Amino acid sequence: MKHDFTAFLERHGWPVGKGQIPFCIGHRGASGRMRENTLAAFRLATELGAEMWELDTQMTKDGVVVVCHDDHLERVFGVDRHISEMTAAELAGLDGVEVPTFEAVAALGRETGTGLYVELKAPGSGLGCWRHLQEQDQRFACLGSFDTAQIRELRAAGCDYPLSVLVRVDQDPHVLGDEAHADILHLCWERGGDRPQDLVAPALMDRAFAEGREIVLWHEERRSILDDMMKLPVLGICTDLPDMMRTASGGERNLGRQG
Repeated sequence: MKHDFTAFLERHGWPVGKGQIPFCIGHRGASGRMRENTLAAFRLATELGAEMWELDTQMTKDGVVVVCHDDHLERVFGVDRHISEMTAAELAGLDGVEVPTFEAVAALGRETGTGLYVELKAPGSGLGCWRHLQEQDQRFACLGSFDTAQIRELRAAGCDYPLSVLVRVDQDPHVLGDEAHADILHLCWERGGDRPQDLVAPALMDRAFAEGREIVLWHEERRSILDDMMKLPVLGICTDLPDMMRTASGGERNLGRQG
Protein backbone atom coordinates (compact mmCIF):
# COMPACT_ATOMS: atom_id res chain seq x y z
CA MET A 1 0.00 0.00 0.00
CA LYS A 2 1.32 3.43 -0.97
CA HIS A 3 0.70 6.52 1.13
CA ASP A 4 2.05 10.05 0.85
CA PHE A 5 2.74 11.86 4.13
CA THR A 6 3.91 15.12 2.55
CA ALA A 7 0.58 16.96 2.86
CA PHE A 8 0.33 16.13 6.59
CA LEU A 9 3.92 17.20 7.27
CA GLU A 10 3.56 20.47 5.40
CA ARG A 11 0.14 21.30 6.86
CA HIS A 12 1.41 21.00 10.42
CA GLY A 13 4.86 22.44 9.88
CA TRP A 14 6.67 19.20 10.58
CA PRO A 15 10.08 18.67 8.93
CA VAL A 16 9.78 16.99 5.55
CA GLY A 17 13.43 15.95 5.28
CA LYS A 18 14.07 14.57 8.76
CA GLY A 19 14.99 10.94 9.32
CA GLN A 20 12.69 8.20 8.14
CA ILE A 21 9.01 7.40 8.02
CA PRO A 22 7.67 5.67 10.05
CA PHE A 23 9.19 8.06 12.57
CA CYS A 24 10.88 6.34 15.49
CA ILE A 25 9.11 7.67 18.60
CA GLY A 26 11.10 6.97 21.76
CA HIS A 27 8.49 5.77 24.27
CA ARG A 28 9.03 7.85 27.40
CA GLY A 29 12.43 8.48 25.86
CA ALA A 30 14.76 5.50 25.58
CA SER A 31 12.91 3.95 28.53
CA GLY A 32 14.29 0.48 27.83
CA ARG A 33 17.78 1.85 28.52
CA MET A 34 17.26 4.55 31.18
CA ARG A 35 14.68 5.69 33.71
CA GLU A 36 11.57 6.74 31.81
CA ASN A 37 10.52 10.34 31.12
CA THR A 38 13.82 11.85 32.30
CA LEU A 39 15.95 14.33 30.38
CA ALA A 40 18.67 11.68 30.16
CA ALA A 41 16.25 9.16 28.63
CA PHE A 42 15.06 11.70 26.07
CA ARG A 43 18.57 12.75 25.09
CA LEU A 44 19.64 9.11 24.72
CA ALA A 45 16.60 8.35 22.54
CA THR A 46 17.74 11.02 20.07
CA GLU A 47 21.28 9.69 20.13
CA LEU A 48 19.88 6.23 19.29
CA GLY A 49 17.98 7.53 16.26
CA ALA A 50 14.54 8.63 17.48
CA GLU A 51 12.95 11.50 15.57
CA MET A 52 10.36 12.09 18.30
CA TRP A 53 9.84 11.43 22.00
CA GLU A 54 6.59 10.16 23.49
CA LEU A 55 6.09 11.80 26.88
CA ASP A 56 3.37 12.00 29.53
CA THR A 57 2.03 15.07 31.32
CA GLN A 58 1.01 15.67 34.92
CA MET A 59 0.31 18.93 36.76
CA THR A 60 1.59 20.18 40.09
CA LYS A 61 -0.68 21.76 42.69
CA ASP A 62 0.31 25.21 41.43
CA GLY A 63 -0.46 24.40 37.80
CA VAL A 64 2.98 23.64 36.35
CA VAL A 65 2.98 20.95 33.63
CA VAL A 66 5.60 18.29 34.33
CA VAL A 67 6.59 15.11 32.51
CA CYS A 68 5.77 11.85 34.30
CA HIS A 69 3.51 8.93 33.46
CA ASP A 70 2.03 8.56 36.95
CA ASP A 71 0.74 11.16 39.37
CA HIS A 72 2.00 8.89 42.18
CA LEU A 73 5.81 8.72 42.38
CA GLU A 74 5.98 5.24 43.94
CA ARG A 75 6.39 3.07 40.81
CA VAL A 76 9.21 5.01 39.20
CA PHE A 77 10.97 6.64 42.16
CA GLY A 78 9.87 4.66 45.23
CA VAL A 79 8.46 7.82 46.83
CA ASP A 80 4.97 7.86 48.36
CA ARG A 81 3.96 11.31 47.12
CA HIS A 82 1.55 12.62 44.49
CA ILE A 83 2.62 15.25 41.98
CA SER A 84 -0.81 16.88 42.07
CA GLU A 85 -0.48 17.47 45.82
CA MET A 86 2.87 19.31 45.60
CA THR A 87 4.02 22.61 44.20
CA ALA A 88 6.62 22.55 41.44
CA ALA A 89 9.23 23.77 43.92
CA GLU A 90 8.39 20.96 46.36
CA LEU A 91 8.60 18.38 43.58
CA ALA A 92 11.95 19.71 42.38
CA GLY A 93 13.27 19.53 45.94
CA LEU A 94 12.65 15.81 46.44
CA ASP A 95 15.87 13.80 46.69
CA GLY A 96 16.30 11.13 44.01
CA VAL A 97 13.26 12.29 42.02
CA GLU A 98 13.84 13.43 38.44
CA VAL A 99 10.58 14.84 37.07
CA PRO A 100 11.35 17.50 34.45
CA THR A 101 9.00 20.31 33.58
CA PHE A 102 7.38 20.24 30.17
CA GLU A 103 9.21 23.48 29.46
CA ALA A 104 12.58 21.78 30.10
CA VAL A 105 11.74 18.81 27.88
CA ALA A 106 10.52 21.10 25.10
CA ALA A 107 13.74 23.11 25.34
CA LEU A 108 15.77 19.91 24.98
CA GLY A 109 13.63 19.01 21.97
CA ARG A 110 14.50 22.35 20.35
CA GLU A 111 18.19 21.87 21.17
CA THR A 112 18.32 18.38 19.65
CA GLY A 113 15.81 18.94 16.83
CA THR A 114 13.54 16.20 18.18
CA GLY A 115 9.75 16.20 17.94
CA LEU A 116 7.40 15.94 20.92
CA TYR A 117 4.62 13.35 20.91
CA VAL A 118 2.73 14.43 24.02
CA GLU A 119 0.32 12.09 25.80
CA LEU A 120 -1.92 14.15 28.04
CA LYS A 121 -2.60 12.52 31.40
CA ALA A 122 -3.68 15.26 33.82
CA PRO A 123 -6.80 17.12 32.65
CA GLY A 124 -5.96 20.67 31.65
CA SER A 125 -2.32 19.96 30.90
CA GLY A 126 -2.94 20.11 27.15
CA LEU A 127 -3.76 23.81 27.17
CA GLY A 128 -0.53 24.54 29.02
CA CYS A 129 1.53 22.48 26.59
CA TRP A 130 -0.14 24.09 23.58
CA ARG A 131 0.51 27.61 24.90
CA HIS A 132 4.17 26.85 25.49
CA LEU A 133 4.64 25.29 22.06
CA GLN A 134 2.98 28.31 20.46
CA GLU A 135 5.13 30.77 22.38
CA GLN A 136 8.29 28.97 21.28
CA ASP A 137 7.05 28.38 17.73
CA GLN A 138 7.87 24.68 18.21
CA ARG A 139 5.84 23.10 15.41
CA PHE A 140 7.24 19.55 15.43
CA ALA A 141 4.81 18.31 18.06
CA CYS A 142 1.57 16.40 18.54
CA LEU A 143 -0.88 16.37 21.45
CA GLY A 144 -2.88 13.25 22.23
CA SER A 145 -4.76 11.30 24.90
CA PHE A 146 -6.92 8.30 25.66
CA ASP A 147 -9.35 10.89 27.06
CA THR A 148 -11.31 12.22 24.09
CA ALA A 149 -12.59 15.13 26.20
CA GLN A 150 -9.05 16.50 26.45
CA ILE A 151 -8.65 16.36 22.67
CA ARG A 152 -12.02 18.04 22.09
CA GLU A 153 -11.03 20.77 24.55
CA LEU A 154 -7.95 21.59 22.49
CA ARG A 155 -9.87 21.47 19.21
CA ALA A 156 -12.58 23.77 20.58
CA ALA A 157 -9.91 26.20 21.76
CA GLY A 158 -8.53 26.43 18.22
CA CYS A 159 -5.41 24.29 18.64
CA ASP A 160 -3.72 24.00 15.25
CA TYR A 161 -1.31 21.22 16.24
CA PRO A 162 -2.09 17.66 15.13
CA LEU A 163 -4.25 15.89 17.70
CA SER A 164 -4.07 12.17 18.40
CA VAL A 165 -6.55 9.83 20.03
CA LEU A 166 -5.10 6.75 21.74
CA VAL A 167 -7.10 3.60 21.08
CA ARG A 168 -7.20 0.42 23.17
CA VAL A 169 -7.43 -2.97 21.49
CA ASP A 170 -11.15 -3.41 22.26
CA GLN A 171 -12.15 0.03 20.90
CA ASP A 172 -13.20 1.15 17.44
CA PRO A 173 -10.53 3.61 16.22
CA HIS A 174 -12.83 5.31 13.69
CA VAL A 175 -15.55 5.98 16.27
CA LEU A 176 -13.00 7.45 18.67
CA GLY A 177 -11.40 9.44 15.87
CA ASP A 178 -14.75 11.03 15.09
CA GLU A 179 -15.54 11.62 18.76
CA ALA A 180 -12.21 13.34 19.39
CA HIS A 181 -11.99 15.13 16.02
CA ALA A 182 -8.51 13.62 15.83
CA ASP A 183 -5.89 13.92 13.10
CA ILE A 184 -4.08 10.74 14.19
CA LEU A 185 -5.28 7.32 15.31
CA HIS A 186 -2.76 5.95 17.80
CA LEU A 187 -3.40 2.21 18.06
CA CYS A 188 -2.26 0.84 21.43
CA TRP A 189 -2.61 -2.78 20.41
CA GLU A 190 0.60 -4.38 21.72
CA ARG A 191 -1.51 -6.89 23.67
CA GLY A 192 -3.59 -7.86 20.65
CA GLY A 193 -2.42 -11.46 20.38
CA ASP A 194 0.77 -13.02 19.05
CA ARG A 195 0.64 -10.95 15.85
CA PRO A 196 -0.92 -7.59 16.72
CA GLN A 197 0.44 -6.15 13.48
CA ASP A 198 -2.20 -8.17 11.61
CA LEU A 199 -4.90 -6.07 13.28
CA VAL A 200 -3.67 -3.08 11.28
CA ALA A 201 -5.57 -4.34 8.25
CA PRO A 202 -5.70 -2.68 4.81
CA ALA A 203 -9.38 -1.82 5.27
CA LEU A 204 -8.63 -0.01 8.54
CA MET A 205 -5.80 1.98 6.95
CA ASP A 206 -7.80 2.77 3.80
CA ARG A 207 -10.66 4.18 5.86
CA ALA A 208 -8.33 6.22 8.10
CA PHE A 209 -6.58 7.73 5.09
CA ALA A 210 -9.87 8.42 3.31
CA GLU A 211 -11.02 10.32 6.41
CA GLY A 212 -7.83 12.37 6.43
CA ARG A 213 -6.16 10.65 9.38
CA GLU A 214 -2.69 9.24 9.90
CA ILE A 215 -1.81 6.21 12.05
CA VAL A 216 0.72 5.79 14.85
CA LEU A 217 1.40 2.37 16.39
CA TRP A 218 2.01 1.12 19.90
CA HIS A 219 5.36 0.74 21.62
CA GLU A 220 7.00 -2.45 20.37
CA GLU A 221 10.18 -4.23 21.48
CA ARG A 222 9.75 -7.62 19.74
CA ARG A 223 12.07 -7.61 16.76
CA SER A 224 10.03 -9.79 14.38
CA ILE A 225 6.85 -7.78 15.03
CA LEU A 226 8.70 -4.48 14.75
CA ASP A 227 10.13 -5.55 11.39
CA ASP A 228 6.59 -6.14 10.09
CA MET A 229 5.31 -2.85 11.53
CA MET A 230 8.08 -0.94 9.77
CA LYS A 231 6.63 -2.06 6.42
CA LEU A 232 3.20 -0.53 7.12
CA PRO A 233 2.28 2.95 5.79
CA VAL A 234 2.11 4.52 9.24
CA LEU A 235 3.38 7.88 10.45
CA GLY A 236 5.25 6.59 13.49
CA ILE A 237 5.98 3.68 15.81
CA CYS A 238 6.68 4.00 19.52
CA THR A 239 9.40 1.89 21.11
CA ASP A 240 11.29 1.67 24.39
CA LEU A 241 14.35 0.71 22.32
CA PRO A 242 14.96 3.24 19.53
CA ASP A 243 18.21 1.49 18.62
CA MET A 244 16.27 -1.70 17.85
CA MET A 245 13.93 0.12 15.49
CA ARG A 246 16.68 1.96 13.69
CA THR A 247 18.79 -1.21 13.43
CA ALA A 248 15.71 -3.01 12.10
CA SER A 249 15.11 -0.34 9.51
CA GLY A 250 18.65 -0.02 8.20
CA GLY A 251 20.04 3.32 7.11
CA GLU A 252 17.87 4.10 4.10
CA ARG A 253 16.00 7.40 4.12
CA ASN A 254 12.32 7.04 3.27
CA LEU A 255 10.20 10.17 3.20
CA GLY A 256 6.89 11.16 1.64
CA ARG A 257 5.51 8.10 -0.10
CA GLN A 258 5.73 4.90 1.91
CA GLY A 259 4.30 1.44 1.65
